Amino acid sequence: MIRRYIKNPILKPSDIIIENDELDVFGVFNPGATRFNNKIILLLRVALKCKEEKNWIKVLLCDRTSDYNLKIVRWRKRKSLSVNNSDPRFIIINEKKFLTSLSLLYLAQSDDGINFSVTQSPVISPANEYETFGIEDPRIIKIDGTYYITYTSVSENSFCTALAKTDNFKTFRRVGIIFPPENKDVVLFPKKIGNKYFCLHRPTVAFIGKPSVWISQSNNLIDWGNHHLLFAPLNNKWESNKVGAGPEPILTDRGWLVLYHSVNDEGVYSLNAILLDEKNPRKIIGRTRKPILSPEYWYEKEGVIPNVVFSNGWIRMDEDKLLIYYGSADKYISVAECKISSLTNQIK
Repeated sequence: MIRRYIKNPILKPSDIIIENDELDVFGVFNPGATRFNNKIILLLRVALKCKEEKNWIKVLLCDRTSDYNLKIVRWRKRKSLSVNNSDPRFIIINEKKFLTSLSLLYLAQSDDGINFSVTQSPVISPANEYETFGIEDPRIIKIDGTYYITYTSVSENSFCTALAKTDNFKTFRRVGIIFPPENKDVVLFPKKIGNKYFCLHRPTVAFIGKPSVWISQSNNLIDWGNHHLLFAPLNNKWESNKVGAGPEPILTDRGWLVLYHSVNDEGVYSLNAILLDEKNPRKIIGRTRKPILSPEYWYEKEGVIPNVVFSNGWIRMDEDKLLIYYGSADKYISVAECKISSLTNQIK
């Protein structure tokens, strides 16, 4: 049903050029995808990390006092310094939590969807108080000729979801925060349904329940309401922990095709699909009985976070062919091909 590109991964940290000798590319992953000017466009999440230095602990942040330029904060190693770096994503220094890397968005373009050229500098960088720890996991949705980008804004005040837009992929205008903490995996539907905009989102729960996919509607893409729970994790071996929406829904002859990721209790990420009614997307038509893609190859099982396949971008190449771009182990970008008809036939 789904076929990985034989030369995966198609983008690696070594493909990203940075000019700061004190930084390394930690990973390039979780790209948004679209078509523009007969090219396939990816917005890449590029995670930068401070190079290790003897006798020092270093964290990369955005400096609020200098137009949010990147800065390196240093602590000299000593017995009185409390450091917890047991999770590769975080570091806790004297009880204050930081990310071990900071993400920006680079642009890549391709004629064939496989071979990409990447910009030598980011096209979207942190620029406000909600982005001091970086910007992550973009999803690109074309609505009425404008390209909208939802992305996760991260700061010391947690993570939330922001919206930006562009007409040319050279200049980007921030629209603002559309979902407050803690909410992510937000994706817009590509057209109005019943004169309303719709989106999927994933609030984080702290005490009761599991992180699940919700659906909301809006008149203006900024103010969202009429929230409804759409689907929750199933009690099975691949999505017992949480679920989250992937790239923009695609309209098929059976309804809206939605790709989503699932996580089990061991932290393994898989990809799955669900069908929603064309005119009433709160109505579920069916759901795949097993993952369409799970970690199997070295680039999916070995990396910053092992055993992860995560998609927030796909391209409809023709009426029945899809290219699914996905982050592999939070370090690489890979691509897989499948037929829409084969995918929808798996949904019962």
